[in-house]
Amino acid sequence: MHRFEDIATLLYRIPSSLNDILNEKYLDELIKAGKELEPGFPQIKLLSMIRKRADFKRKLEIRRLLLQKIMYLSQKIAQGASGITKTVVTEYRPGMDEIDVGRTVEEQLGKPTLDYENIYCSERRKQKASYVLMLDVSNSMYLEKIAIATIATGVFASKLRNDFHAVLTFSRKANIIKHIYEPNNLKHLLNKMLDIESGGATNIRETLLEGLELLNESKTHFKTGIIVTDGWATVGGDPVEIASKYDKLHVLGISFGLGGYDPATNSLMAQRGRGRYVYIKKFDDLPIAITKILASK
Repeated sequence: MHRFEDIATLLYRIPSSLNDILNEKYLDELIKAGKELEPGFPQIKLLSMIRKRADFKRKLEIRRLLLQKIMYLSQKIAQGASGITKTVVTEYRPGMDEIDVGRTVEEQLGKPTLDYENIYCSERRKQKASYVLMLDVSNSMYLEKIAIATIATGVFASKLRNDFHAVLTFSRKANIIKHIYEPNNLKHLLNKMLDIESGGATNIRETLLEGLELLNESKTHFKTGIIVTDGWATVGGDPVEIASKYDKLHVLGISFGLGGYDPATNSLMAQRGRGRYVYIKKFDDLPIAITKILASK
């Protein structure tokens, strides 16, 4: 079994200028080694690295393989129900066991015997909700980081497959990847994510406004934003005021390791948005962080 570290080291020894010579001789072997790795983040990151150095034909082959692996992993991470529920009091039905004592006693007053029609139970019902995921791609990200962001998006979409959800990426401008009412086609969504080009300035304020517009397209009562950013707004002005306009805004703070990082702004956005602020130490932790945020009520 090949190790990720060994293959990655070999790959980075290949100068880009030798692509034409080395593609034929080495890339087939590297692709084979990548396929043989255990399913997981190392495999996906390695395939992303190989894809960057491959010729056009092999890029297509690796992209298909990447998409398959990312779909599998994102759905695996997203296992389990999510979304928002509310508790309602309703008449008893077979299978219900959480009796609402107060309502049942009230209905039973003055009646000699306890009848099923006088028993009331508490029931948790799923409520449709709307979510928007906003991903900061303003700093230069290697293809392997874009692959992890794609997994995180897959987790988000899989977890919310029964809710309305939108996805956008942003740098100087916001780029809508999925509209709120667009059908939940996971393969199509992840394909679009793999086409992301990173780099440029960071306009968080405009992004939050765009996210609000997407959420307001829906008629659901609960509307939640999740933004992944280093918080360093280089253009567009202060985003904190806009954060307060969300019903709930969760902030996943992350440092891209390229200079600017503003945890104070991130924390304040979450505070004003009545959401949670979570600092992500490693980019690989982003998909799991998405599941934890969606699990919080």
